[in-house]
Amino acid sequence: MLTLRTAPPRLFGWTSARSRPPTDLVGLYFDALWRHWSPQDRAVALALSGAAALGLAVRAPCAGWRHGWDAAEQALIARTADPDAHLAMAVRKGVHRLLNPGAYPLVANPLKNKRLFAGRCREAALPTPETFEGGPDALHMWLHGRAGVIAKPNYASKGAGVIGFQRRSDGWRSGAEPIDEGRVVANLAAVLRDGGLVQEACAAHPALQPLSPGALPTLRVMTAVNEAGEIEACDRVLRLSAGGPRPVDNFNAGNVVASLDAEARIGRGFRRVDGAIVPVERHPATGVPLVGHVAPDIAAAIELATHAHEAFRDGFFVIGWDVGLSDRGPIMIEGNWNPGVDVLQLVSGRGLGDSRLGALYAGRLRDLPAETWRRARPIERDRR
Repeated sequence: MLTLRTAPPRLFGWTSARSRPPTDLVGLYFDALWRHWSPQDRAVALALSGAAALGLAVRAPCAGWRHGWDAAEQALIARTADPDAHLAMAVRKGVHRLLNPGAYPLVANPLKNKRLFAGRCREAALPTPETFEGGPDALHMWLHGRAGVIAKPNYASKGAGVIGFQRRSDGWRSGAEPIDEGRVVANLAAVLRDGGLVQEACAAHPALQPLSPGALPTLRVMTAVNEAGEIEACDRVLRLSAGGPRPVDNFNAGNVVASLDAEARIGRGFRRVDGAIVPVERHPATGVPLVGHVAPDIAAAIELATHAHEAFRDGFFVIGWDVGLSDRGPIMIEGNWNPGVDVLQLVSGRGLGDSRLGALYAGRLRDLPAETWRRARPIERDRR
């Protein structure tokens, strides 16, 4: 895997008719790169820009291809008030690699290496799902009395490879399909052998069970180090399972994301259906109304995320936390060093550059020394 950084879009006239000053978040990032790059780096970045634009224009023509947006991202951006303030997915990783120098190598990154993450949470006494610590031979005993388990590949993201099993009165199930306990153990053991981890599956808070029937609902909380050096919770979005066999609540898996007001009432809800972004007012599987429903434990979940960032502060300016809203209270599921901001922008209706979080991003980027910018090459190999 690589981190790719292209030339500033302004060089090609790729900005919209409503041009923004170079002090905005995206403009600041690109302009600083361009100023500090060598002539050779600029040439490479220009070549990457041309290749990316041509590929998008040919594969998926859309109104935003000149910005580096594909058709799927264009559907998201169309719902924001100012597309120029949007932090595109093609740019996000390059920005976060500058803001979070602790990300590489990945083997030492506690926000990518799930085993390291679980250990750091234990050390900081953060509430997490119980994690299996023994060898495969002990799995049968560990499963005794548990209502469900989740297995996650190490280093995976966006719910890729996550499998879950639930115990019913007539035995174990994988989604809706019955499965023998021996096969459950074999599947879990395979994940462990590949370096993944196995955890107890937590039940959703009773108030959210009708709104997230297929998986534990989570609150994505974005925290960052502010101007005073304190951890600040800047943005949040509620993620709900739309139902189905996969035990995940990721938006790209067809699930629901929703905004929350100051009183934790659910507002704007969306999901992706056949590539289109569809507003959601009732849960697609249960029919229960979303809008106006009060989500429980939100203040406590935000407090947990803020406290967690203190334990992961070294090397990480900004972190996207997934806090489970469980029947035992908020529980830490994972932290993300390269958090997606697309759903935050979707439910808020504004680009990251127009938010408090975007202001903190821009402030930190301005404070980076020249040498850091010079090391941010157009092509960087992502070391495991």
